[in-house]
Order: sequence, then structure tokens, then C-alpha cells
Amino acid sequence: MLLRSCFFIPSPPCRPLTLSSFSALPSVLQRQFPSWRTLSTRPTPIVEMTGWDDMWKRDGGLKPGQYFDACKSSPVLLELIQEWKVKYADYSNGKPDALVPGCGRGYDVCEFAKIGFNGLGLDISPTAVKAAEEFNESELKSAGVSAWKGDAKFSTDDFFTLEGRKFDVIYDYTFLCAIEPNMRKSWAEKMKQLLKPGGELVTLIFPLETREGGPPYAMSIDLVTNLLEPEGFVCDYLESVPEGKSHKGRGGKEALGRWRLKK
Repeated sequence: MLLRSCFFIPSPPCRPLTLSSFSALPSVLQRQFPSWRTLSTRPTPIVEMTGWDDMWKRDGGLKPGQYFDACKSSPVLLELIQEWKVKYADYSNGKPDALVPGCGRGYDVCEFAKIGFNGLGLDISPTAVKAAEEFNESELKSAGVSAWKGDAKFSTDDFFTLEGRKFDVIYDYTFLCAIEPNMRKSWAEKMKQLLKPGGELVTLIFPLETREGGPPYAMSIDLVTNLLEPEGFVCDYLESVPEGKSHKGRGGKEALGRWRLKK
């Protein structure tokens, strides 16, 4: 199951929506919010999801700034990108690999590609994948192909059944909070399986709240820690994100976690 959560008001573009006001949205938007049902949980979750691709197709196609689309990558990721640019400058085993589950329009995947990663973005919506490919092409055209050192690919492949590839960096932002709570253990197990030895899992945890229901489901630092530590993850950094480094409307509701597997 691959998706992004809906945190932004439809118009105008890039106008933020706080979660506390989500219940006040027009009923038509609430009816468009994706829903799913678990068909099976063994050996891996099989999930049927409805409504997500319809949201991407609605009104001639979802535009930048509508619903969950934040128009750009988080300032937190952009800072990390500069760090990884230096770290992986002399990567000796081809190009490093990055995974972004629930990639939406692909902003984050493109940022990885710009600095030399082979980036893979996953989304359950074929329309979202097409939008990500179009955004990637437009970015390449404006920057020039030679300006990008890596590659960006997009797929509707299921995160929970993804096989045959491991990643140096996995970036989760608004993916964990969007899946059913009974799938969280499988999420942690899959992260362990997909991460290369010495690789890093980055969790930009959102929304930090205490409430019932979802998606988006309320997250907490303890929740994520209790999911990852039993799988052998060690935390190198886990702190709240300063409001100035969050997308508008998300200040005070985010925490950055950086995780690696025990050797």
C-alpha cells in the first residue's frame, strides 16, 4: 500500500491547512479522502485502496499545492541532501540508491537524483506516478540533463512486497501516518529488509499529536522508536523540527529521526 496523506486545502496553490481544521473541510473533500480495507495480513499485508487515484484525477488533475502536495521538498530534507551530497561524492559502488515510499509528485525523489542518487519513488496512484514523471522531465529540461548526476524513477509497486533491491537511504514523510495501525510492524520489518548495510532510514515524523482516528493517524516519537528498535535500528538523531524548518501549517508537529541498523 503506497500513499501520501492529505494535509493541504485544494486552492489556492500551496496554501496550508492545519490538521485541527480538517474536520471543517467541505464534505466533498472528505468523501474524496482515500479509504482502504485489509484483505490479508499474512505473510505480508495485502491492501485494497479506493479513492486515491480519483483524487489525483479530480477536476482535470491534482495541481501543485492541492491536498497533500506541498509544492516542494521539506527544508529538513533539503539540508540533509547537502550532507549526503558530500558523504556520497566518492561512492565507490556505482551510484547510491534512495527510496521514497508514497512519493506523490516526486519532489523528494528528484532532489536525490540531482546529487547523484538513483532515486525510486513509489505511489499507489498511476496518475500520481505520471505526474511525478512529468515533474521530473520538466526539472531536467529546466536544469539540463547534464546538471543531474543521478536518476529518478517512479512506480506503482507495493512497498510491502518490494523485492530485489536495497537502498542507502530511505526517506519516510507522511507514509507511516497514512497506513493502518495494524500494518506498522510490517512497515518496520520492511524498512529493515530494504536498507543496505550501513544505510540510513530517515523518518520525518508527522503529525505529532494525541488524537484518535485517521488517516492521517497521530504519530509520536515513542511510537516510531518502539517500532524500529525491536528490528535492530539504532537512533543517531531524534529531535523536534524547529517551526521555521517545517512546511507552513506543520510547525511544531514534526520530528526528525535518523536511524541505522546495528552491525
